[in-house]
Amino acid sequence: MPDLRLTLAMADYDRTAALRDGSVKPAGIDLTYIVSPPSETFWRMLKFDEFDAAEMSLSSFLIARGQGRAWTAIPVFPFRAFFHTYVFVRADSKIRQPSDLAAARFGLPEYQMTAAVWVRGVLQHDFGVRPAAIRWIVERSPAMSHGGQTGFTPPEGVSIERVPEGETLLALVERGEIDAVMPSPYGSMTSRLNKTYVGDLSRSPHARLLFDDPMAESVRSFRAHGFSHINHTVVVQNRVLEQHPWVALNLFNAFANAKQQCYGKIDYLLRSSVMAAFAVLETQRRTFGDDPFPYGLAANRDALETLAGYSLEQGLVKERVTIDDLFAPTTRDV
Repeated sequence: MPDLRLTLAMADYDRTAALRDGSVKPAGIDLTYIVSPPSETFWRMLKFDEFDAAEMSLSSFLIARGQGRAWTAIPVFPFRAFFHTYVFVRADSKIRQPSDLAAARFGLPEYQMTAAVWVRGVLQHDFGVRPAAIRWIVERSPAMSHGGQTGFTPPEGVSIERVPEGETLLALVERGEIDAVMPSPYGSMTSRLNKTYVGDLSRSPHARLLFDDPMAESVRSFRAHGFSHINHTVVVQNRVLEQHPWVALNLFNAFANAKQQCYGKIDYLLRSSVMAAFAVLETQRRTFGDDPFPYGLAANRDALETLAGYSLEQGLVKERVTIDDLFAPTTRDV
């Protein structure tokens, strides 16, 4: 019997490189790995539903599942970070700490994106700034946004404005028309949806990071909560899983193997391209352990439950989801 042919849309991550180049192959699957920027992959799935499997925004997945989308996830999480450490403010701003963001004009690519859910959750629960205390300005147009495909409407009591046509968050912060920005975190993965990237702000003389030491804040957050902030998962079409339920576990195992291959090479890759690579790796290992990007529900349940709670609290979903129900049964105990 020939292998099952499936398409997978995903960014070009180091932890999935072995899947992309074919050195790791999912058992029984002839996988076509389509390299696509994350935000564009999500938009294409939400608008056209065009891939058998795809990387997916966790926030948009929660919303889409609540609307009846026929997708099921596997507990693979390609991208995670501490997104509040990506926040920039005006270089001459009086904002020195997160609590100073109350009443600020805060720019985002869009309101429902997962990184923004994490930022708002951290601001509220760690620093006492509620979403309604901030004026939110979003960059993406309704047509080229995830919210435009899910029917997003602003939660009650929250002020959301749109960047004027032809403008960018970078231009607004440089002119002093907004106070803070969390840009797209994908510096080298350009997308039709994004106009302002983290590299644009880091190079601008008019902007500085909110946290002077992002690593120290990342460590604080991890020690306080026990997890990093999961941004994306992988979804599979229910039509595939109904006919071939074994696909979920075989895909999961392939992702896990590809990640282990990456871990085996990361020391060499960093040492050849990053100054002070040993210090970076040692800091990561001491703080986040030998597997800083864990897969599986057991290792990620606290982060997933927290995100689900934030999504409900912020008015993005109508009811609290049961985490296990989001994932393929064969992958819930791996």
